[in-house]
Parts: sequence; C-alpha cells; structure tokens
Amino acid sequence: MKRSATSNQLSIGMEATKEEQDFVEAQLARHNQEATGGRFSYPGQGESGLAFDLVVRDQGGRVAGGVSVSSVLGVMWLEVLYVADEFRRRGAASWLVLEAERLAHEKGCIGAGTWTFNWQGPEFYPTIGYELRGIYTGYPFGVTEHVLAKRLPDGTSAAKTADRIARLRHEGFTLLTAPSEDDMRVVGRGFHQFCTRNAGEEMDTPGIGVRLALKDPAGHVVGGLGAFTTIRNMVLETIWIDERFRGRGHGRRLLLEAERIAKEAGCSAVSTHCLSFQSPEFFHKLGYATYGVVDVAVDGHTEDLLIKRL
Repeated sequence: MKRSATSNQLSIGMEATKEEQDFVEAQLARHNQEATGGRFSYPGQGESGLAFDLVVRDQGGRVAGGVSVSSVLGVMWLEVLYVADEFRRRGAASWLVLEAERLAHEKGCIGAGTWTFNWQGPEFYPTIGYELRGIYTGYPFGVTEHVLAKRLPDGTSAAKTADRIARLRHEGFTLLTAPSEDDMRVVGRGFHQFCTRNAGEEMDTPGIGVRLALKDPAGHVVGGLGAFTTIRNMVLETIWIDERFRGRGHGRRLLLEAERIAKEAGCSAVSTHCLSFQSPEFFHKLGYATYGVVDVAVDGHTEDLLIKRL
C-alpha cells in the first residue's frame, strides 16, 4: 500500500535541469544496453556507437562535401550528408556514402539507414541500394521525410558507381578519412544553409525544447521525457520510467503532457521511433500508428517508425 500511495504522488516537473535531463538519458542508455546484452552501441562505444566523419576535397583543396555517421545495433546511420551545389551529380555523394558503408562494415555494421526530406535526397539513395522503409507525412506544406535502409555489405552499388568515383579521383578529388574541424564546420554550415533554403523559417517553428522530469515526493527523478519541435512537429527523443513505477500510467502522463505542450505551440503531429525491445505497443495504445519498419539491425531487432496527429 505504501508503494502504491507513493507512486500516485509522483509529480511532473515542467522544466528539467540539465543534471536531471542527463540522469534520464543515462538511465535510458543503461536500459538499452541491458535489454540488448550490451550490444546497443555495437560496433562502437558510447551512445553514438561507431561515429566518424568523411570529407571530399576538390583539386584546389575546397571542401566539396562531407558525411557524418553514427551507429546503433549494428546499423550505420547517416546523420549528415552534404555536397556543395557545384559538385552535385558528379559522384561525390555516392563516394562519401559508399566509403562510409565500407568502413562501417569493416567495423561490424550489417545495415545502413538514413532519414531524408523530400527536398534532400529521396531519389538519390535508391540509386546506391537503399530501399524505402516509410514516409513521414506529419509535416505541413507538403513536406515529407523518407526513411531508407539497406543491408551491408553492398558490392552492387559500389560497382555501379566505380566509374564516376574513378573520374573524380582522376580529376584530383580526394577523400579524407580524418577531416579537420574546419572541414566539418564547412560541411555543417553548408548543410544548415541548404535546409533553411528549402524549409525556410519553418525549420525553427515553433522551435522549442520539451524536458519533463517525473519526481517522487522526496524530489528524486524517477522518469523523464525529452523532445524538440521543428516544422510544426514534435520529435520525441527520450522517455524513461524507473522500473519500480512502470505499468502505472506514468509514461502515459509524460507523453500526454508533452503532446499538450506541442499542440499549444502549434504542432500538428508527433514523430518518434521505437525499437522492438522498447515496447512499441505502448505507443500504439496511445494513438500512435506505425508507418514503417526498419529491419537491418543485429540480433533481429526492428525499429517501428511512429506518427500521431494532434
């Protein structure tokens, strides 16, 4: 009876401190590692798993493009892919992605995936072997986000683009596996400018962060939620409840509170993704629909892509 009474007195703090936020994220990371036998970050270490950057420079030393990757459960995720306007459709993007795949596979990745807006590269990725896994349609103004994935190794795509890559090498282009911070700043600026050029001010609309902390009567954090908004959507990043308090509706309370905040801010939908061991059925019960599944991770783990319209 005491435990039940205590659980009913849990309160939601509307603005979690950085320390509280870090604690929630650390607890979620611990849960993920335990649930996957220590393989969540495979094949690297830390939350981002295997992480590296690549850059292509032209014959004059200018940064033509670059890529940043991370990995989860043996899937190499393309976080950033950018090629400057004057170097597009010449093979630089293929070179960057295929070299990233090769390096990641050497380290143990068995799959690769990416998220790309309709104005970025949904037509490009299928040309190098990626298959569509789902299209997120929760944004306004006709904006869509495509999720694509493939299994590694993929020699077919490398063979198809070998001539274009050889031509770039012949023209004096080089690929750097250890780019400088300045190189990556150029990539980051170019990527951001390209996004804002296509999405405009909507990239930051409403542009808020949502950080909720679930606390017991003594003020100890026993759960939390993290999300951000972009293009009039809320993107749910983290949600965690201490095992002692699970199954009592606290996760539902956190999620509904975040949705309320998002709706008041003008958001039209919520986007998130949930691995098979993270209870996608929890989201289904609260009105989220699966619009796609990514199935290229180690140990048979899958990832539900979820949407809820507000």
